Parts: sequence; structure tokens; C-alpha cells
Amino acid sequence: MEMLWQDLRYAVRRLAAAPLTTLAIVGTLALGIGATSAVFSVVQGVLLAPLPYPDSDRLVDVYVVTEGSEATASPPDFADWKRMAGSFEHLAASWRSSAAMSGRGEAEQLRSARITDDFFQVLGIAPAMGRGFGPDEQRAEGPAAAIVSHAVWQRKLGSDPEVIGAGVTIEGEPTTIVGVMPRGFQFPQEVELWLPARFSERDLTTQRGAHYLNVIGKLKPGVSTDRATAEMQGIVAALEKEYPDTNRGWSGALVRPVLETMTGDVRPALLMLLGAVGLVLLLACANIANLLLARAIGRRREISLRTALGASRSRIVLQLLVESLLLALVAGAVGLLLASWVVAGIASLEIDGVPRLGEIGVDGTVLAFTIAVSVATALLFGTFPALLLGTRRNLESALREGEARSGAGRRGRSLRSLLVVSEVALSLLLVSGAGLLIKSFAGLASTDPGFDPDGVLTFQLSLPDSRYEDPARKRAFFAELLSRIEALPGTESAGAVFGLPMTGLSYTISVEKLDGAALPDGDDRYVQIRVTTPGYFDAMRVATLRGRGFTAADEAGAPDVAIVNATAAKLLWPDGDAVGRTIEVGTRLGRETRVGGRIVGVVADVRDRGLGAPPSPELYLPYAQVPVDFAAFAVRSQLDPRAAIPAIRSIVAEIDPELPIFRTESMRSWVSRSIAVPRVLAILLGTLAGIAMLLVAIGIFAVIAYGVGERRRELGIRMALGATGKQIVRLVTREAARLAALGVAIGLLASLAARGLLAKVLVEVSPVDPAVWVGAVVILAAIALIAAAIPARRAGRVDPVRALRHE
Repeated sequence: MEMLWQDLRYAVRRLAAAPLTTLAIVGTLALGIGATSAVFSVVQGVLLAPLPYPDSDRLVDVYVVTEGSEATASPPDFADWKRMAGSFEHLAASWRSSAAMSGRGEAEQLRSARITDDFFQVLGIAPAMGRGFGPDEQRAEGPAAAIVSHAVWQRKLGSDPEVIGAGVTIEGEPTTIVGVMPRGFQFPQEVELWLPARFSERDLTTQRGAHYLNVIGKLKPGVSTDRATAEMQGIVAALEKEYPDTNRGWSGALVRPVLETMTGDVRPALLMLLGAVGLVLLLACANIANLLLARAIGRRREISLRTALGASRSRIVLQLLVESLLLALVAGAVGLLLASWVVAGIASLEIDGVPRLGEIGVDGTVLAFTIAVSVATALLFGTFPALLLGTRRNLESALREGEARSGAGRRGRSLRSLLVVSEVALSLLLVSGAGLLIKSFAGLASTDPGFDPDGVLTFQLSLPDSRYEDPARKRAFFAELLSRIEALPGTESAGAVFGLPMTGLSYTISVEKLDGAALPDGDDRYVQIRVTTPGYFDAMRVATLRGRGFTAADEAGAPDVAIVNATAAKLLWPDGDAVGRTIEVGTRLGRETRVGGRIVGVVADVRDRGLGAPPSPELYLPYAQVPVDFAAFAVRSQLDPRAAIPAIRSIVAEIDPELPIFRTESMRSWVSRSIAVPRVLAILLGTLAGIAMLLVAIGIFAVIAYGVGERRRELGIRMALGATGKQIVRLVTREAARLAALGVAIGLLASLAARGLLAKVLVEVSPVDPAVWVGAVVILAAIALIAAAIPARRAGRVDPVRALRHE
């Protein structure tokens, strides 16, 4: 212990004697360790940390599978699952929506979820105040009850300690508050109001084809997801045989951990980012190792004398590793501080597609990771110098021959060259990966969404059943609201739609009949339902390819009509024109009968699920014939669309004071949000690639410059024998080119090996893109030549007389 303490004090004195070098090493390492720790904290918080519920590893989502796609459950199927499945302690269902709360200040639209009776038992969470829903409140005609989030209790209900049993109005219906959830609870994601899911006996017999329930369960102890999946597949197969008309085509089931469902889309991107920042840290370690190698060669005589006085090889190596460890730990402390700032900034962001960002932070796990990374980096950059100076043969050579001609000098050059080759290889891997992601994002950003998002304001609105059960009242409300909005200054057009693109709202339903004939068994075709007013296509500038759009003549009582997009037209009538044909689908959307009609137009495809997803087959129905409760409004204006928000709020309040509007956003923001994750990933990986290229340039410059210094005598002899300055420049530059070429070759092989991971985050870009790879090679080759140019020119101006005199 005393020996270690002596080594530590000596290391402090050595590092203090060279403050600039010490600061350069600590600063470089701190950036690398800080970036790595910050990214790890995101990965830890999003992907690795268990959900904040008891036995969260047993929480699973349950889906049916058709044609390789996952689908939600219907109410009758869910009831059968609960009755037949034995793998679950609890099984619950929910669906997300929104609900207007009034009666306590200004009406506000809240993100809500309808839940079945076992929902909170599945999660192992109970209300912090009050209780859950009772049996009576789950009945279709039972008393109206609600449970609110802690945030709503504070914001909307004034933190009233007597709130349990108090009355509010939800969706126009008097409702009793029966519970307040614990602080921070928002499951499903961002929900702040929970209402009982009520199914009548009729629902449990007629809704078997209506798949809208998200099913969550808690596995029994010892039951694996594979075992539960096998059981559910048997149940789904049995239900398909029992109910062939509604369950035909449900080919299986899937039971998947809830955490995996939440993070599945973002997992490859985060792991790639963690790997990329790790590569940058390796590059920083390689550069520091190069610097320490250069310093080590200057210390050989000192170390040799210590050896001659009795110091053992292990003692010398330990001393050098203590210095490296001290540097790494100081850098780790600074890096952890940097990481905490970065993580706090990331946690405050709202990046669509990245769940649990609010849960990330620098905790004990991140601290342990940072310490481990610091120790690992100390070993990485400290091992080469320690081994170089710890070899007794090299130390004796240093005493006899001097450092310029010693084997240690030759060995040091080899080690430094190896480090530079590694830097170039790692950098090529980063640069090519960043290039592919940037190309992928550029392609996404330039993708035509099928509409013009600029100059369009959107907002959403939900009509409560208690006051708008009559379809005629719904039609009158929409007609008056749109008429008054269109009269606002600057407004070009306005329309409403059930299922605004990019918002994630969809209603997929199977086609029942085409041209009056039922589809044959095994011919399963599905469409997305959109309900629109006549002005919607004009407001969004969705092109009409054939036929016409909806008009005021397509009113209630008129012949039923419909419009399809190009993808649906090709799917449903691949050999002919869709206009004039008829379609019928079964749905409970707006009314309980089948809907459809004669196709009067074909419109352009819209990227409804995001710019990175192909268009879905869509069936548009006129709002006047299929009035729905919920819709999004699109308002195209010649002025700044946001300026119309106060006026629109006033119009809605004048028509119905208890009806709030919500999600007031520009259509451009919806489009931008759909590519938020690819954008952030491309920016971050591009930044890391830039840092990598800078480190490579520094590394090559340092190696070539130090090599020129070591070979000064040799170069002087060459020039004394007739070599010109240009020949010397070419000699030195050729060395840099050789190192860069070897690194590029290794880097290309590494990029080829990483193509599988890249393919998971690229959109319409091959992970083996020759243009990107050639560009990366050219960039790194140029960096290598530029970095070598200055020391090469210095070598070409060596004075042979002074070089031969060792000056």
C-alpha cells in the first residue's frame, strides 16, 4: 500500500510538471468518457432499466397475428382469452382516446384510456388516493366514474384533498372522481385520465370483428413468453374455427415483454449510437496512447537508471499504469459532470418515438459504468507505453546506444503505426455509417408526403356522446364550425378528417364486398377508413387523380359514395378503373351497419404512417353520411396559421362553451415529428464522425511528425547522398499513405460486418452503398495526406549538415 501511495505521489508530480500535456489528455478523455456516459445513461434509462412496476419483467403485451402483422383484440375475443388462458395471473385491456373535462374551471381535453377491471392489478399499482373501479362502474349502464393522474389533480382540481367523491363533467356526462394515481404514473404512455371500459352483452356478441383493444398481462411466476405464446396460438386457432366469419386469417398470437414493445422501434438506433460513441472513445484512447508513447521514449534513460538501481520490471509497469489510471479517473470525474449536463438537456427534450426520456438520469448504474470505462481506458492507452518501457532488453539498449538508435525506438514506431491504422479503420466505420444515415435522412426529408403541409394549421376536437348522440347535431356542428373558420381573414380552405396523416390514428377494417359480391374465403383485403368533409382535400392539397372529390351533394340520404387512394384502387381493382365500382366494409364507425358506396374518385397516396412507411390502402367516406364523434381539422391560410388559433377557440366556445380544442399544431410539425429519431441520429452520428476525423488527423500528424524527428539523421544522410527535398517529401508522405491504406482496408471490412445493424435504421438506402463508401475513403485519404503534409515539408527542408551533427 505504501508503494502504491508513493507511485501516486510521483505520478502527480510528473503530471504537474507537464501541465499542458496533462490538460490535453484529461480534456480529450473527459469528452470521450462524458459522451459515452451520457449515451449510456439514455440506453440505460430507455432500454435497460426495468419498468417502475412490481415484477415488471413479467408484464407482457398480447397480440393476434395476421399476414405477419400484429393486431389488437376485439372485446369478445378478449373475454374468451381471459376465460381460456392459464399462463397469466391477470389479463387486462385498454384503448386510448381523449375526453373533455369541465365543471372545474375552463374545459380541457385530457389524454384518456378506457380500462378493464384488472388493469391496475396487472401493473401492481393502486391509486394513491381513493380506489379503483368497482364492478358496478364496469357495467354498461353503471354510474360514471373516473380516476385522474396526480398532475391533473394538481393542475385541474387544485390539489383538493377532498376530491374523492367530487363531481366533474367528462364528455358532457356528470362523473364522480373515485381515485388519484401516484405521482408520475401515466400508463399507457402520457395518459392522465382513466375511465372504465364498458361492454354490454350485445358488444360481446356483435363486436368480434372490431379489433381495438390493447391487451396487457402479467405472466404467472415461471411462465416464459414462449410458453404463453404457444398457449395463445392454440386459443386463437380454436376461436378461428369457432368463428370463421370474423376470425378468419388470424394465423397466430404473440406474447412480448411490455418493455420490448415500448422500445422496439428505437432500440437499434440507441445501440448504434452507443457503439459509435464507444468508437470515438477508442479513437481518443489511441491518440493519447500515441502521445504517451512519445513521452515514454523520452523517459527511457530515466527508467533505465531506475532499473539499474534495482527497480523490477513489474514495479516500472505499475508506476506507469498508476499515472495512466490517475489521468483516466480525473478525466472520468470531469466527464461525469459533462454527462450530467448533457443528460439533463436530453431529458427535457420531447423526441417523438423515444419513450421514457423523462426517466433518464445519472444514477448509481451510470456512475459504476463511468468508473469502469475510466479504468478500461487507462488500461487501453497506458498498456503500450508500459510494455514498451518495461522490457529490460529495451532499457539496457537505451543505456548503451541512446534512444535514437534503440530497439525501443523501432518498437515505438511500430506501436504508433498500429494505433494510427486502428484510428483510420474505426474512423472509416464511423464516417461511412454517418454517411449512410445522412443519406437515408435526406431521402426521408425529401419524400413527398402526398400533401402540402406548409401553411396548414391542425387542431383536434371530440364531440361528447351525451350531447351529440344525434347524427344531425354532429353534422350541424361541423358545418357551422367550418363555415365560420372559412370566413376568417386569410383562410383559403378548411376541412375535417377522422385520421389525420402522421398522427398515428388509424382504423383498419376488412373489405366485405366488392361490386356487390362477397370476397371469397382466403381473399382477405384491408383498408384504412378516413372520414372527411368536402374541404379536406383542398386544405391538404391532396391531388384528385380520377373522378371527383366530395361535394355538398353527398349529404345524408343521398346515395352512399366513397373515394379510394391509388394504393387501395390497385389492391381492390387491379385490372380496371375504380371509379364507378362499389365497396362495402363492416364497421361500427359512426353507425352499426356496414358502410361504403359507389367510388366517385381516386386521390393520390398519402404517407399516413410517416415518411418512412409506405402508403396504406385508404377508403374515404363523406362526413355527412358517416358522422363521427372525433375529428382533426386542417385549415389552410395565406397568413401565419398559428395566428388563427385564438379566433378558432372563440368560434368553438361560441358554438359550445364546454367543448375544448386540443393538439393545435402546424401540419409541418407533424411531418417533422415523424422523422425526429432519424434526424437526431443522423446529426449525432455525423457529429461523432466529424470528431473521429479530427482525431485521425491529429493522430497521423503526430506519428509522422515524431517519425520525422526520430529519422532526422537518416534523412540527413539521404540528402547528403543526393536525395532532393521532393524525394524526401514523397518518402514521408508514402509512409502516411501506407498507414491510411491499411486502415481503410480494415475499416471497409468492419463496415461490411456492421451492415446488419445499419440495415435496421436505414430507409431505402442499402447498408453497402458504393457511393458512400467511396466518399468516406476519399475523405479519409485527403485527411491523411493533409495531416502528413506539414511534417513532410519539414522533412524536405532538413539541413543534412545539422542532422549529421545531431543538432
